[in-house]
Amino acid sequence: NTPKKMEMMQLIVLLLLTSGCYALRCGGPLTTACLGETDIRYDPEASNNIVDQAEVWGRHEGYFRGEGQLRVNINDIFNAPVPATETEGVISVPFIDFTNKTFDGSRYYVYSLIIVSAQVTPRFAFGTTTHEKDGSLIFLRVLSNTTLAAAPSLANPSGGSDTIRSYPVDRNAEYISGNIVGAANGLSTLLRVCLDQKCNFLHESNDVFTTDSNGTVARTYSSEMTVQRIATGEEWVQDILGTYNSTNLPADQRIDPRDPCSVPGVCPTEEEWCTVDPNCSVSPYQEPSAHVRGGVVAGFVVAGIVLLVLVLYVIHRVLVAQQAKRYRTLFAKRIADTIDVRGSLRSMSPEALAEEFKRIDKDVQDGKLSKDELWDFVSSGKAGEMDQKDFDALFAAIDLDKSGAVDFLEFCAFMGKCHDEYRAARVDRGSIVARS
Repeated sequence: NTPKKMEMMQLIVLLLLTSGCYALRCGGPLTTACLGETDIRYDPEASNNIVDQAEVWGRHEGYFRGEGQLRVNINDIFNAPVPATETEGVISVPFIDFTNKTFDGSRYYVYSLIIVSAQVTPRFAFGTTTHEKDGSLIFLRVLSNTTLAAAPSLANPSGGSDTIRSYPVDRNAEYISGNIVGAANGLSTLLRVCLDQKCNFLHESNDVFTTDSNGTVARTYSSEMTVQRIATGEEWVQDILGTYNSTNLPADQRIDPRDPCSVPGVCPTEEEWCTVDPNCSVSPYQEPSAHVRGGVVAGFVVAGIVLLVLVLYVIHRVLVAQQAKRYRTLFAKRIADTIDVRGSLRSMSPEALAEEFKRIDKDVQDGKLSKDELWDFVSSGKAGEMDQKDFDALFAAIDLDKSGAVDFLEFCAFMGKCHDEYRAARVDRGSIVARS
Protein backbone atom coordinates (compact mmCIF):
# COMPACT_ATOMS: atom_id res chain seq x y z
CA ASN A 1 0.00 0.00 0.00
CA THR A 2 2.85 2.41 0.78
CA PRO A 3 4.32 2.39 -2.78
CA LYS A 4 0.85 3.09 -4.17
CA LYS A 5 0.43 6.02 -1.79
CA MET A 6 3.80 7.43 -2.87
CA GLU A 7 2.83 7.07 -6.53
CA MET A 8 -0.40 8.95 -5.83
CA MET A 9 1.53 11.75 -4.14
CA GLN A 10 3.88 12.02 -7.12
CA LEU A 11 0.88 12.24 -9.45
CA ILE A 12 -0.65 15.08 -7.40
CA VAL A 13 2.64 17.01 -7.49
CA LEU A 14 2.93 16.47 -11.26
CA LEU A 15 -0.61 17.77 -11.81
CA LEU A 16 0.09 20.88 -9.76
CA LEU A 17 3.30 21.55 -11.69
CA THR A 18 1.67 21.15 -15.10
CA SER A 19 -1.18 23.43 -13.99
CA GLY A 20 1.41 26.01 -12.99
CA CYS A 21 3.02 25.85 -16.45
CA TYR A 22 -0.35 26.39 -18.13
CA ALA A 23 -1.04 29.32 -15.83
CA LEU A 24 1.88 31.23 -17.38
CA ARG A 25 -0.32 31.94 -20.39
CA CYS A 26 -2.83 34.76 -20.16
CA GLY A 27 -6.51 34.01 -20.48
CA GLY A 28 -6.23 30.62 -18.77
CA PRO A 29 -8.53 29.48 -16.00
CA LEU A 30 -5.88 30.42 -13.43
CA THR A 31 -4.53 33.65 -14.92
CA THR A 32 -5.62 37.20 -15.61
CA ALA A 33 -7.36 37.90 -18.92
CA CYS A 34 -5.30 38.73 -22.00
CA LEU A 35 -5.10 42.43 -22.83
CA GLY A 36 -6.13 41.48 -26.35
CA GLU A 37 -9.60 40.61 -25.04
CA THR A 38 -10.31 44.27 -24.24
CA ASP A 39 -7.63 46.14 -26.21
CA ILE A 40 -7.53 45.33 -29.93
CA ARG A 41 -3.95 46.56 -30.21
CA TYR A 42 -2.78 43.49 -28.27
CA ASP A 43 -4.96 41.02 -30.18
CA PRO A 44 -2.73 39.08 -32.63
CA GLU A 45 -5.83 37.73 -34.37
CA ALA A 46 -7.21 41.18 -35.21
CA SER A 47 -6.89 41.92 -38.93
CA ASN A 48 -4.46 44.52 -40.26
CA ASN A 49 -6.34 44.73 -43.57
CA ILE A 50 -7.79 48.13 -44.35
CA VAL A 51 -11.28 47.06 -45.38
CA ASP A 52 -11.60 44.86 -42.26
CA GLN A 53 -10.98 47.75 -39.88
CA ALA A 54 -13.54 50.28 -41.11
CA GLU A 55 -16.45 50.00 -43.54
CA VAL A 56 -15.81 53.41 -45.07
CA TRP A 57 -12.58 52.25 -46.72
CA GLY A 58 -14.35 49.68 -48.86
CA ARG A 59 -16.94 52.30 -49.87
CA HIS A 60 -14.27 54.84 -50.84
CA GLU A 61 -12.17 52.41 -52.88
CA GLY A 62 -12.29 52.55 -56.68
CA TYR A 63 -11.94 54.83 -59.73
CA PHE A 64 -13.34 58.36 -59.60
CA ARG A 65 -13.73 61.55 -61.65
CA GLY A 66 -14.26 64.86 -59.87
CA GLU A 67 -14.92 68.45 -60.92
CA GLY A 68 -14.57 71.44 -58.66
CA GLN A 69 -13.11 74.83 -57.85
CA LEU A 70 -9.91 75.75 -56.07
CA ARG A 71 -9.44 79.17 -54.46
CA VAL A 72 -6.10 80.88 -53.99
CA ASN A 73 -4.87 84.44 -53.41
CA ILE A 74 -2.85 85.50 -56.42
CA ASN A 75 -1.03 88.12 -54.34
CA ASP A 76 0.87 85.29 -52.60
CA ILE A 77 -0.44 81.82 -53.30
CA PHE A 78 1.48 80.31 -50.36
CA ASN A 79 0.92 82.85 -47.59
CA ALA A 80 -1.91 85.26 -48.48
CA PRO A 81 -5.20 84.40 -46.80
CA VAL A 82 -8.18 82.94 -48.62
CA PRO A 83 -11.21 83.90 -46.52
CA ALA A 84 -14.70 82.49 -47.02
CA THR A 85 -16.00 85.84 -48.34
CA GLU A 86 -15.06 87.48 -51.62
CA THR A 87 -11.75 89.33 -51.25
CA GLU A 88 -9.57 91.19 -53.71
CA GLY A 89 -6.92 88.96 -55.14
CA VAL A 90 -8.74 85.71 -54.40
CA ILE A 91 -9.68 83.79 -57.50
CA SER A 92 -11.55 80.54 -58.19
CA VAL A 93 -10.05 78.16 -60.71
CA PRO A 94 -11.93 75.15 -62.11
CA PHE A 95 -10.19 71.79 -62.17
CA ILE A 96 -10.83 68.16 -63.06
CA ASP A 97 -9.55 65.35 -60.82
CA PHE A 98 -9.11 61.67 -61.72
CA THR A 99 -8.31 59.42 -58.77
CA ASN A 100 -7.63 55.72 -58.39
CA LYS A 101 -7.83 54.50 -54.78
CA THR A 102 -6.72 50.91 -54.34
CA PHE A 103 -6.41 48.88 -51.11
CA ASP A 104 -4.20 45.81 -51.01
CA GLY A 105 -4.36 44.12 -47.62
CA SER A 106 -2.89 46.62 -45.18
CA ARG A 107 -1.59 48.94 -47.95
CA TYR A 108 -3.22 52.00 -49.49
CA TYR A 109 -2.43 53.41 -52.97
CA VAL A 110 -3.79 56.69 -54.34
CA TYR A 111 -2.94 57.93 -57.81
CA SER A 112 -4.49 61.19 -59.03
CA LEU A 113 -4.20 63.31 -62.14
CA ILE A 114 -5.35 66.93 -61.66
CA ILE A 115 -6.06 68.94 -64.81
CA VAL A 116 -6.15 72.71 -64.34
CA SER A 117 -5.44 75.54 -66.78
CA ALA A 118 -4.28 73.20 -69.58
CA GLN A 119 -1.79 71.49 -67.28
CA VAL A 120 -1.89 68.07 -65.64
CA THR A 121 -0.33 67.45 -62.25
CA PRO A 122 0.16 63.92 -60.90
CA ARG A 123 -0.27 63.21 -57.19
CA PHE A 124 0.71 60.02 -55.41
CA ALA A 125 -0.04 58.84 -51.88
CA PHE A 126 0.96 55.58 -50.21
CA GLY A 127 -0.11 54.50 -46.74
CA THR A 128 -0.93 51.58 -44.48
CA THR A 129 -2.97 50.67 -41.47
CA THR A 130 -1.23 50.97 -38.11
CA HIS A 131 -0.50 48.81 -35.10
CA GLU A 132 -3.30 50.73 -33.37
CA LYS A 133 -5.77 48.63 -35.43
CA ASP A 134 -8.33 51.40 -35.04
CA GLY A 135 -9.03 51.89 -38.76
CA SER A 136 -6.72 54.89 -39.13
CA LEU A 137 -4.20 55.05 -41.99
CA ILE A 138 -0.73 56.53 -41.90
CA PHE A 139 0.73 57.96 -45.12
CA LEU A 140 4.16 56.63 -45.88
CA ARG A 141 4.67 59.02 -48.78
CA VAL A 142 2.75 61.84 -50.49
CA LEU A 143 4.14 63.28 -53.75
CA SER A 144 3.05 65.92 -56.20
CA ASN A 145 4.82 66.55 -59.52
CA THR A 146 6.90 63.46 -58.56
CA THR A 147 8.96 65.53 -56.11
CA LEU A 148 8.94 65.75 -52.36
CA ALA A 149 9.75 69.46 -52.25
CA ALA A 150 6.51 70.68 -53.76
CA ALA A 151 4.21 68.55 -51.60
CA PRO A 152 3.83 67.21 -48.06
CA SER A 153 7.00 65.62 -46.78
CA LEU A 154 7.79 61.95 -46.40
CA ALA A 155 5.71 60.83 -43.45
CA ASN A 156 7.53 60.17 -40.23
CA PRO A 157 7.02 56.45 -39.43
CA SER A 158 7.28 57.14 -35.70
CA GLY A 159 4.18 59.34 -35.78
CA GLY A 160 5.94 62.68 -35.38
CA SER A 161 4.68 66.14 -36.24
CA ASP A 162 5.02 65.62 -40.00
CA THR A 163 2.88 62.50 -40.09
CA ILE A 164 -0.19 62.58 -42.32
CA ARG A 165 -3.06 60.37 -41.22
CA SER A 166 -6.51 59.47 -42.44
CA TYR A 167 -9.28 58.61 -40.00
CA PRO A 168 -12.65 56.90 -40.54
CA VAL A 169 -15.43 59.15 -39.26
CA ASP A 170 -18.29 56.72 -39.96
CA ARG A 171 -19.32 54.43 -42.83
CA ASN A 172 -19.62 57.44 -45.17
CA ALA A 173 -16.83 59.85 -44.25
CA GLU A 174 -13.07 59.97 -43.84
CA TYR A 175 -10.95 62.82 -42.51
CA ILE A 176 -7.31 63.45 -43.47
CA SER A 177 -5.01 65.74 -41.53
CA GLY A 178 -1.30 66.35 -41.46
CA ASN A 179 1.51 68.88 -41.42
CA ILE A 180 3.03 69.83 -44.75
CA VAL A 181 6.43 71.22 -45.65
CA GLY A 182 7.58 72.83 -48.88
CA ALA A 183 7.17 76.36 -50.17
CA ALA A 184 5.00 76.99 -47.11
CA ASN A 185 4.68 75.17 -43.83
CA GLY A 186 1.24 74.44 -42.51
CA LEU A 187 -1.61 72.07 -41.86
CA SER A 188 -3.66 70.35 -44.54
CA THR A 189 -7.14 68.96 -43.87
CA LEU A 190 -9.43 67.04 -46.20
CA LEU A 191 -12.95 65.68 -45.72
CA ARG A 192 -14.42 63.11 -48.13
CA VAL A 193 -18.09 62.13 -47.72
CA CYS A 194 -20.40 59.73 -49.59
CA LEU A 195 -23.53 61.44 -50.96
CA ASP A 196 -25.63 58.36 -51.73
CA GLN A 197 -26.26 54.87 -50.34
CA LYS A 198 -23.87 53.11 -52.73
CA CYS A 199 -21.25 55.85 -52.44
CA ASN A 200 -21.20 56.42 -56.21
CA PHE A 201 -21.16 60.17 -55.59
CA LEU A 202 -18.91 61.93 -53.07
CA HIS A 203 -18.10 65.44 -51.94
CA GLU A 204 -14.55 66.43 -51.09
CA SER A 205 -13.28 69.62 -49.44
CA ASN A 206 -9.63 70.50 -48.82
CA ASP A 207 -8.15 73.40 -46.82
CA VAL A 208 -4.58 74.41 -46.07
CA PHE A 209 -3.68 76.61 -43.10
CA THR A 210 -0.29 78.28 -42.69
CA THR A 211 1.34 80.24 -39.90
CA ASP A 212 3.24 83.46 -40.59
CA SER A 213 6.26 84.81 -38.73
CA ASN A 214 4.01 86.53 -36.21
CA GLY A 215 2.26 83.29 -35.34
CA THR A 216 -0.95 84.22 -37.15
CA VAL A 217 -2.79 81.31 -38.76
CA ALA A 218 -4.65 81.83 -42.01
CA ARG A 219 -6.31 79.64 -44.60
CA THR A 220 -4.21 79.97 -47.75
CA TYR A 221 -5.81 77.34 -49.99
CA SER A 222 -9.31 75.95 -50.36
CA SER A 223 -10.93 73.55 -52.79
CA GLU A 224 -14.22 71.72 -53.20
CA MET A 225 -15.34 69.16 -55.73
CA THR A 226 -18.06 66.64 -56.46
CA VAL A 227 -16.81 63.16 -57.33
CA GLN A 228 -18.47 60.38 -59.34
CA ARG A 229 -17.46 56.74 -59.38
CA ILE A 230 -16.29 55.13 -62.65
CA ALA A 231 -17.09 51.44 -62.98
CA THR A 232 -13.80 49.99 -64.30
CA GLY A 233 -10.16 50.89 -64.62
CA GLU A 234 -10.32 50.82 -68.39
CA GLU A 235 -13.26 53.25 -68.47
CA TRP A 236 -11.30 55.50 -66.10
CA VAL A 237 -8.27 55.50 -68.45
CA GLN A 238 -10.46 56.25 -71.48
CA ASP A 239 -12.15 59.10 -69.62
CA ILE A 240 -8.74 60.62 -68.85
CA LEU A 241 -7.58 60.35 -72.44
CA GLY A 242 -10.86 61.86 -73.65
CA THR A 243 -10.47 64.78 -71.21
CA TYR A 244 -6.95 65.39 -72.52
CA ASN A 245 -8.50 65.84 -75.95
CA SER A 246 -11.52 67.93 -74.84
CA THR A 247 -9.31 70.38 -72.91
CA ASN A 248 -6.77 70.59 -75.72
CA LEU A 249 -3.99 69.48 -73.39
CA PRO A 250 -0.66 69.66 -75.26
CA ALA A 251 0.81 66.25 -76.10
CA ASP A 252 3.98 66.91 -74.09
CA GLN A 253 1.84 67.58 -70.99
CA ARG A 254 -0.09 64.36 -71.16
CA ILE A 255 0.77 61.64 -68.56
CA ASP A 256 0.06 57.95 -69.09
CA PRO A 257 -2.40 57.02 -66.32
CA ARG A 258 -1.85 53.28 -66.56
CA ASP A 259 1.36 52.72 -64.56
CA PRO A 260 2.22 55.33 -61.93
CA CYS A 261 5.11 53.27 -60.57
CA SER A 262 6.89 53.57 -63.91
CA VAL A 263 8.09 56.97 -62.68
CA PRO A 264 11.41 56.33 -60.87
CA GLY A 265 11.34 56.91 -57.12
CA VAL A 266 7.57 57.23 -56.88
CA CYS A 267 6.50 53.93 -55.35
CA PRO A 268 8.04 52.89 -52.01
CA THR A 269 10.43 49.95 -51.84
CA GLU A 270 9.49 46.93 -49.73
CA GLU A 271 11.95 48.08 -47.09
CA GLU A 272 10.25 51.48 -46.95
CA TRP A 273 6.80 49.87 -46.71
CA CYS A 274 7.94 47.79 -43.75
CA THR A 275 8.89 50.83 -41.71
CA VAL A 276 5.17 51.29 -41.00
CA ASP A 277 3.22 48.34 -42.48
CA PRO A 278 1.91 46.27 -39.51
CA ASN A 279 2.00 43.12 -41.63
CA CYS A 280 5.80 43.25 -41.90
CA SER A 281 6.90 45.26 -38.86
CA VAL A 282 7.01 44.46 -35.16
CA SER A 283 4.13 45.77 -33.08
CA PRO A 284 5.01 47.76 -29.95
CA TYR A 285 1.90 46.23 -28.36
CA GLN A 286 3.07 42.86 -27.09
CA GLU A 287 1.05 40.86 -24.60
CA PRO A 288 2.85 41.15 -21.24
CA SER A 289 3.63 38.16 -19.06
CA ALA A 290 0.55 36.69 -17.47
CA HIS A 291 -0.20 37.01 -13.77
CA VAL A 292 -1.84 34.35 -11.71
CA ARG A 293 -5.13 35.51 -10.19
CA GLY A 294 -4.95 36.47 -6.52
CA GLY A 295 -7.48 33.83 -5.53
CA VAL A 296 -5.52 31.21 -7.43
CA VAL A 297 -2.30 32.19 -5.63
CA ALA A 298 -4.07 31.77 -2.30
CA GLY A 299 -5.48 28.46 -3.55
CA PHE A 300 -2.03 27.23 -4.52
CA VAL A 301 -0.66 28.25 -1.13
CA VAL A 302 -3.44 26.38 0.66
CA ALA A 303 -3.04 23.40 -1.69
CA GLY A 304 0.71 23.43 -1.06
CA ILE A 305 0.20 23.43 2.71
CA VAL A 306 -2.37 20.65 2.46
CA LEU A 307 -0.05 18.67 0.21
CA LEU A 308 2.87 19.15 2.60
CA VAL A 309 0.75 18.09 5.57
CA LEU A 310 -0.46 15.07 3.61
CA VAL A 311 3.10 14.08 2.68
CA LEU A 312 4.28 14.49 6.28
CA TYR A 313 1.28 12.49 7.50
CA VAL A 314 2.01 9.66 5.08
CA ILE A 315 5.68 9.65 6.09
CA HIS A 316 4.68 9.63 9.76
CA ARG A 317 2.32 6.71 9.21
CA VAL A 318 5.03 4.77 7.39
CA LEU A 319 7.55 5.39 10.16
CA VAL A 320 5.02 4.46 12.86
CA ALA A 321 4.15 1.27 10.98
CA GLN A 322 7.83 0.39 10.61
CA GLN A 323 8.44 1.08 14.29
CA ALA A 324 5.43 -1.07 15.30
CA LYS A 325 6.74 -3.88 13.13
CA ARG A 326 10.14 -3.67 14.83
CA TYR A 327 8.92 -3.71 18.40
CA ARG A 328 6.33 -6.44 17.76
CA THR A 329 9.00 -8.55 16.09
CA LEU A 330 11.43 -8.17 18.99
CA PHE A 331 8.69 -8.79 21.54
CA ALA A 332 7.51 -11.90 19.67
CA LYS A 333 11.07 -13.21 19.49
CA ARG A 334 11.45 -12.74 23.24
CA ILE A 335 8.17 -14.58 23.87
CA ALA A 336 9.33 -17.37 21.56
CA ASP A 337 12.45 -17.75 23.72
CA THR A 338 10.40 -18.55 26.80
CA ILE A 339 7.39 -20.53 25.56
CA ASP A 340 6.88 -23.12 22.87
CA VAL A 341 3.46 -23.08 21.27
CA ARG A 342 2.99 -25.60 18.46
CA GLY A 343 0.08 -23.76 16.96
CA SER A 344 -0.34 -20.03 17.04
CA LEU A 345 -0.50 -17.51 19.84
CA ARG A 346 -4.27 -17.49 19.42
CA SER A 347 -4.30 -21.20 20.38
CA MET A 348 -2.56 -20.59 23.71
CA SER A 349 -4.66 -21.43 26.74
CA PRO A 350 -5.47 -18.73 29.27
CA GLU A 351 -3.33 -20.69 31.77
CA ALA A 352 -0.28 -20.52 29.48
CA LEU A 353 -0.75 -16.79 28.95
CA ALA A 354 -1.16 -16.25 32.69
CA GLU A 355 2.02 -18.25 33.38
CA GLU A 356 3.98 -16.10 30.89
CA PHE A 357 2.52 -12.94 32.43
CA LYS A 358 3.67 -14.05 35.92
CA ARG A 359 7.14 -14.85 34.63
CA ILE A 360 7.50 -11.26 33.44
CA ASP A 361 5.88 -9.86 36.62
CA LYS A 362 8.65 -11.37 38.75
CA ASP A 363 9.36 -8.59 41.20
CA VAL A 364 6.16 -7.52 42.91
CA GLN A 365 3.65 -10.11 41.66
CA ASP A 366 0.86 -7.51 41.82
CA GLY A 367 -0.90 -8.60 38.66
CA LYS A 368 0.50 -5.67 36.65
CA LEU A 369 3.63 -5.18 34.59
CA SER A 370 5.52 -2.02 35.29
CA LYS A 371 7.53 -0.32 32.61
CA ASP A 372 10.79 -1.44 34.26
CA GLU A 373 9.61 -5.06 34.40
CA LEU A 374 8.68 -5.07 30.74
CA TRP A 375 12.03 -3.45 29.86
CA ASP A 376 13.95 -6.12 31.79
CA PHE A 377 12.02 -8.79 29.87
CA VAL A 378 12.58 -7.48 26.34
CA SER A 379 16.20 -6.56 27.08
CA SER A 380 17.15 -10.09 28.20
CA GLY A 381 17.44 -13.15 26.05
CA LYS A 382 18.58 -13.50 22.46
CA ALA A 383 15.84 -11.53 20.72
CA GLY A 384 18.10 -8.57 20.04
CA GLU A 385 18.40 -5.05 21.37
CA MET A 386 15.47 -2.64 21.35
CA ASP A 387 16.24 1.08 21.53
CA GLN A 388 14.48 3.30 24.02
CA LYS A 389 12.21 4.98 21.48
CA ASP A 390 10.94 1.65 20.19
CA PHE A 391 10.42 0.42 23.74
CA ASP A 392 8.46 3.55 24.68
CA ALA A 393 6.25 2.99 21.64
CA LEU A 394 5.85 -0.71 22.60
CA PHE A 395 4.79 0.12 26.13
CA ALA A 396 2.36 2.76 24.90
CA ALA A 397 0.83 0.23 22.49
CA ILE A 398 0.32 -2.35 25.29
CA ASP A 399 -0.81 0.10 27.99
CA LEU A 400 -4.17 0.81 26.40
CA ASP A 401 -5.64 2.72 29.34
CA LYS A 402 -2.46 4.80 29.79
CA SER A 403 -2.30 3.87 33.50
CA GLY A 404 1.47 3.44 33.48
CA ALA A 405 1.18 -0.33 34.03
CA VAL A 406 0.04 -3.28 31.91
CA ASP A 407 -2.63 -5.55 33.29
CA PHE A 408 -3.32 -9.12 32.15
CA LEU A 409 -6.11 -8.18 29.69
CA GLU A 410 -3.92 -5.59 27.99
CA PHE A 411 -1.10 -8.15 27.79
CA CYS A 412 -3.40 -10.73 26.16
CA ALA A 413 -4.77 -8.15 23.67
CA PHE A 414 -1.29 -7.21 22.54
CA MET A 415 -0.19 -10.84 22.28
CA GLY A 416 -3.06 -11.39 19.82
CA LYS A 417 -1.65 -8.61 17.61
CA CYS A 418 1.76 -10.30 17.46
CA HIS A 419 0.46 -13.50 15.82
CA ASP A 420 2.35 -13.08 12.51
CA GLU A 421 5.56 -11.92 14.15
CA TYR A 422 5.48 -14.84 16.63
CA ARG A 423 5.02 -17.38 13.85
CA ALA A 424 7.94 -15.84 11.93
CA ALA A 425 10.05 -15.90 15.11
CA ARG A 426 9.26 -19.62 15.60
CA VAL A 427 10.29 -20.38 12.02
CA ASP A 428 13.48 -18.40 12.46
CA ARG A 429 14.17 -20.06 15.83
CA GLY A 430 13.60 -23.48 14.30
CA SER A 431 16.07 -22.77 11.54
CA ILE A 432 18.70 -21.75 14.08
CA VAL A 433 18.13 -24.91 16.13
CA ALA A 434 18.37 -27.09 13.01
CA ARG A 435 21.68 -25.54 11.97
CA SER A 436 23.12 -26.02 15.42
